[in-house]
Amino acid sequence: MLVNGTIVTRIETVRWKMIQSGVRFGLSSPATIQLSKELDALINIHQRNDINKTTKNKIVQ
Repeated sequence: MLVNGTIVTRIETVRWKMIQSGVRFGLSSPATIQLSKELDALINIHQRNDINKTTKNKIVQ
């Protein structure tokens, strides 16, 4: 599992690579699509981590 600070950095890096790939190879290129899928997965993990933190905070209160 990635720590939130680490995952945010990874999200920013993959997003930048995806944009560059889209500009260079096109939005429907296999490389761009693969980066898009990777970005989606990272964002899903990040959102899940945030939901878990929120749930734990509500239980503690």
